[in-house]
Amino acid sequence: MVETLGNRLRRLREAAGLGQAEVSAATNIDRTLVSKMENKDKLTDWAKMCALADLYGVSLDYLRHGDLVAPLQSAGEVVKDPVERSLLRAWRAMNESERQGLRALFERMGTDNAA
Repeated sequence: MVETLGNRLRRLREAAGLGQAEVSAATNIDRTLVSKMENKDKLTDWAKMCALADLYGVSLDYLRHGDLVAPLQSAGEVVKDPVERSLLRAWRAMNESERQGLRALFERMGTDNAA
């Protein structure tokens, strides 16, 4: 039996120990859409699929087709620490003005790590 998108999403959610409401809160995807995706194999837009892939730690190819694809990054670039991962997600969610403010803060602190 071929695993469907919905089955795969449900299995990933359950493996993560999350309920649909928790997935909704973590990804900003309406809970009814989370349910439709799991029960009716409903695809959604790119941003929501990316949010689900990030949440479950899988590729978009895996979500859609069940294909495991090796990451295109060196071992030194893989983010494994949960705190670092959450900081990276926060950075990606910022607009350019917020990023500039954070860079300015790092500069005032005298760090050499301001991007």
